Amino acid sequence: MKVMQLLPALELGGTERGVVDLARAMKKEGHATVVVSSGGALVAELQKIGIPHYGLPVHQKSLASLFLVEELVKIIQRERVDILHARSRVPAWLGWLAARKTGIPFVTTCHGYYAVHPMSFVMGWGRRVIVASHAIGRRMIDEFNVPPDRIRLIPRGVDLSQFTFSFAKFEKHKGPLRIIHIGRFSAAKGQVDFLKAVHLLRSRLSHFEVRIVGSEGRGRHRYTDLMKKTVHQFGLETCVKILPPTRDVAGLLAESDLLVLSSLIPEPFGRVVIEAGAVGTPVAATWLGGVRDIIDPHETGLLFPPKNIPAMAEAMYELLMDRDKAKAFAVKLRKKVEEKFNLEQMVRKTLAVYQEVRKRRRILVIKLGAMGDLILVVPSLRMLKERFPDAAITLLVDRKLAPIIAACPYLDDMILVDRKKLSNIFYLLKTARRVRREGFDMSVDLHNNKWTHLLAYLGGAVQRFGFARGRWGWLLNRPDRTFEVGDSPLRHQFRVLSKAGVIKFDDTLELWPKPESLEKAKQMIGTLEPKESTKIIGLVMGSSPNWPSKRWPAEHFVALAKRLFEKYDTRIVLIGSPDETDLGTPFYSFGSGKVLDLIGKTALEELPAFFKQLHLVVTGDTAPLHMAAAMNVPVVALFGPTDAKRHLPPGKKIDVLSHHLPCQPCYDGVCKAKETKACLTHISVEEVFEHCQRVLAT
Repeated sequence: MKVMQLLPALELGGTERGVVDLARAMKKEGHATVVVSSGGALVAELQKIGIPHYGLPVHQKSLASLFLVEELVKIIQRERVDILHARSRVPAWLGWLAARKTGIPFVTTCHGYYAVHPMSFVMGWGRRVIVASHAIGRRMIDEFNVPPDRIRLIPRGVDLSQFTFSFAKFEKHKGPLRIIHIGRFSAAKGQVDFLKAVHLLRSRLSHFEVRIVGSEGRGRHRYTDLMKKTVHQFGLETCVKILPPTRDVAGLLAESDLLVLSSLIPEPFGRVVIEAGAVGTPVAATWLGGVRDIIDPHETGLLFPPKNIPAMAEAMYELLMDRDKAKAFAVKLRKKVEEKFNLEQMVRKTLAVYQEVRKRRRILVIKLGAMGDLILVVPSLRMLKERFPDAAITLLVDRKLAPIIAACPYLDDMILVDRKKLSNIFYLLKTARRVRREGFDMSVDLHNNKWTHLLAYLGGAVQRFGFARGRWGWLLNRPDRTFEVGDSPLRHQFRVLSKAGVIKFDDTLELWPKPESLEKAKQMIGTLEPKESTKIIGLVMGSSPNWPSKRWPAEHFVALAKRLFEKYDTRIVLIGSPDETDLGTPFYSFGSGKVLDLIGKTALEELPAFFKQLHLVVTGDTAPLHMAAAMNVPVVALFGPTDAKRHLPPGKKIDVLSHHLPCQPCYDGVCKAKETKACLTHISVEEVFEHCQRVLAT
């Protein structure tokens, strides 16, 4: 496995040292790392251990930086990178775009307490978002809407072999006590407040010296000048030294008697705190952010409120004067670092994230409806699951139809939408935001209209598969352009699936009725008192309200029932939707013992259980045709305005009746021919009865 680490620079900060440590450890584990940054003091250390570094100005906050995306793409392809891991906002934007172009997983680590700003949201777009502390994890969830299941808590770790714990500093001092402050020079780190606290401390304790280690970086010096001015203002020149960054952080900490963190905003973690714990240097820090994960107050160190200069001075005085207490804190902190903040643990958890994102794809399948079309999606879901067994597959579907497929074992989740509202731009954008939160690697659009293409695009799916139709086809970056080529429904879908990597074709339909629905169906049909030889036949007389042209005449169904009663010991089950209840009225003349009228009386998810009880179904080209096929029930299917070759569901027990008139197929929901619905009215009752006889005889 090869991972690209993308960060602004390789200076001597905690983030940068952590990247070098991780790269070194991954190499020992047999994995490769490529680092891209604008350079810095640690580049030489990377090169020393054989880790390639590419110098690009990925730190620059400029639109011109977008030209670096193609450079990153070339590096990814040249180095055959498997995963891109970004560790700051500007690099994350560039990395996110490069990852989308190359299709590799994108991971982020949040090293800062980011302001809620459009530039910051990209840090939550990783397939996994690594945080070093509970505080940062909570902020990414609450302020940046990152789903909790995408957050991974991985505290930073240190290589304990590089840090030697010593009790020497707790013995009687011959020289002055040493206080150290390490961190980037900035108002957020609170060095000026720290100097003010040092001034207060000097009024109670005179024999100590202070080292402030760091820099503003990249030639900046405004805050450094303010620090120097503060030193001069309080006359601290004799006890305060301002030192540049150093590689030997462990050495400086080992020489110190106390580490102080004076941050004014929450620290995402505080690597220097665990480094201090590793060498046995006591810690006093502000009660903010990730530091609280490391320091247990009055157990492993002291915490004080931010901007509270007297409290900071008091904490320093307490730990410098009570060395037994300081020693006890240091011993407990070292033990905690050994248990929770070691390099091996950080590497193991980070590698687990890499393996997870590499192995577990997130796939979005889009099929809004209608019900019959949704049933036909099941084989595609199964084929995707077989091709990507570790993938998490989510279906975006109309909420009204979701119950019919809710029990599908190939689905991990569903996103429910109101299909009719998608033309409303505000609802569309709201839904797209919901999709984007999931961080899909791939979308398979089996609905294929402009709204579903837009959802996949705005929802941030990295690879977007589907049929490119009309002006909106450009929204797909993995399009199939053969939509108009005729084929069976499942073969048509398979053309899109094959683009996504599916090889094996399997068009077997499935549905999964609930046990309670099966029991209900058995009881209700039992009211007809059928014998073992009784033929239970389902009649589906209706159709979608938009397709009255698909209805075989109701009087033909009544006549067919009469013929079936004459020939067989038969029971009729009428199936339909709530707006078709009037269709059942003519059947009441046969008596309640022979006909069970279920029109509008069953929930959508209950229907498969009733189909399972039937010996035969007679229906037009409607959703129940697909449901019967999925339940492996014999069907006589009557086709009129639509083409059976394109819409017939797969199944070995389907007998098709169609007269193939010159006007067929017309695909008109309302018949426009001179002879209304001739394609269906020409199918006689006797023809259908003969087909029923043939099916029932097998």
